[in-house]
Amino acid sequence: MADRALGLIEVKGYLGAVVAADAALKAANVSLLNIETVKAGLNTVQLIGDVSAVRSAVDAAVELVQDKPYYLASHVISRLDNQTDLLFVPKRNSKTAKKEIASTAETIPSEKIEEKPQPVKETKAEPAKKLEGETRTYTREELEKLKVVELRSLAYHQEGIRLSKKEIKFANKKLLVETLMETIGEE
Repeated sequence: MADRALGLIEVKGYLGAVVAADAALKAANVSLLNIETVKAGLNTVQLIGDVSAVRSAVDAAVELVQDKPYYLASHVISRLDNQTDLLFVPKRNSKTAKKEIASTAETIPSEKIEEKPQPVKETKAEPAKKLEGETRTYTREELEKLKVVELRSLAYHQEGIRLSKKEIKFANKKLLVETLMETIGEE
């Protein structure tokens, strides 16, 4: 990472960011890291590459947009430090982020990390119930752990549910869990 540089171009509006990024990418062999919206209307174009390439790309973009009303500022950070580089690593999940912090070279490609299913304890108050068309049973706690999309799918396939398909489509998690528990309890 000793020869990597970060180029920053700050502009007002997304149009200015796209124009600056396009000019920079056409001018030199750099990569567009991100166009970050700092706050309402302010955007920062982030470029990365070799020091000389980033300098020439930022200079070319600034030359194109400096007379425009949307240009604000630009800066090139030569030989970007590993710790500073971590500011520009996309935030994924904590396991991948720890791997990226440990790595001092290039950014680690994202990995699909599978979580082990947690065993669910059945409560005595509400034993596990079997949903229509399903091969397994669910407790209230299990239903509450499911995503809304999964609950909607279960509700669509459940016979005798009091909600219409349109109501299921727009129902929140609480309503879906309550309705599924009511339907299961009636059987």
